[in-house]
Amino acid sequence: MRKTPVAPRKRAGKTGPRKKQASGGTWWKPLSFGIGGFLVLCLGIEYFKEGGRLAYLRHTIEEATQTNTLTALNPAGYEVKGLDISHHQRQVDWKAVKAQHIKFVFIKASEGITHQDKYFNRHWRQAKKHDVLRGAYHFFLPARDAESQARNFLKKVKLEAGDLPPVLDVEVTNHQSDEEIRAGVQLWLDMVEEAYDLKPIIYTNYAFYEQHLAGYFDDYPLWIAHYNPKENHLLANSKWAFWQHTEHGRLEGVKGHLDLNVFNGTMEDLYNLCYEPDTP
Repeated sequence: MRKTPVAPRKRAGKTGPRKKQASGGTWWKPLSFGIGGFLVLCLGIEYFKEGGRLAYLRHTIEEATQTNTLTALNPAGYEVKGLDISHHQRQVDWKAVKAQHIKFVFIKASEGITHQDKYFNRHWRQAKKHDVLRGAYHFFLPARDAESQARNFLKKVKLEAGDLPPVLDVEVTNHQSDEEIRAGVQLWLDMVEEAYDLKPIIYTNYAFYEQHLAGYFDDYPLWIAHYNPKENHLLANSKWAFWQHTEHGRLEGVKGHLDLNVFNGTMEDLYNLCYEPDTP
C-alpha cells in the first residue's frame, strides 16, 4: 500500500516588528480644544452683542461713558474722594489708601440671584476698621428675577449705623425692554428701601441712564460713570451725587487700575446720606 506523499510544510517567515498601538490617552486633546474653542466663541458673541451679559466690559462711545480717554484723577472743586472695589482688588492696604484722603468706598456684594463677591466680607470689615465710609452694591441682571436679586443682596449685606446707602448697579439690558428693565429696577429698590428705610443709590453710566432710565428715578441719588462729562454734569434735569470719573485710576496700596470717584458735596452732606437705624 503506497503512502500518500505529504506536502512539505512551509516554514513560517519571520514576522516584522510589531507596530505600537496608538495610545488611547490622546483622544481628550482634540475634544478639549473643541470645547475650549466653543466656549471662547460663545463668550465672544456675548461680549459683542447688544445688551449681552459681558457688555459692561466694553466702555465704547455708544454703550458706556462716551469716551475711554483718561481725565484728571483729581477733578478740581471736589473735596470728598472715594473708590469702588470688588474681587478684582483682592488686597487693599487701607492705611495707605486712607492716607491719600480717600473718604468713602463702595464694595461689590452680590450679582444676579445667587452670586456673592467672595472678597466682600474682608473689604467690608477692613473699611470700617480704618474709618473709611463704606457702601455695598449689587450688579443687576434685568433678565433675572428682581425680587430674588434683592433677597440675594439683603442676605449678604447687613448695614450698620454710619454706612452709605445700598447701591443698585444697572448698566446692561440683557435684551429686556425698557419697561421690563425699569420694572425690575423699581422692585429691587422698593424691597431694599423697605428693609432699611433708606433710599438706595442708582449706579449707571451716562449713555445707559439717558437711553433707559432718565426721568423715571429722579427721587433716587444718582452715581454716574462718565469719563468725559458735559458741562455742569446735568443729566436729564437730574444732578448726580457721585461721579465715577475714571476706571484707570491708581492709588498706593492697591494693585492695578481702579475706579475713582468724587462726591458732589461736603463731608457733612455725605454723613447725612448715611444709614441711621431707628433705635428702640
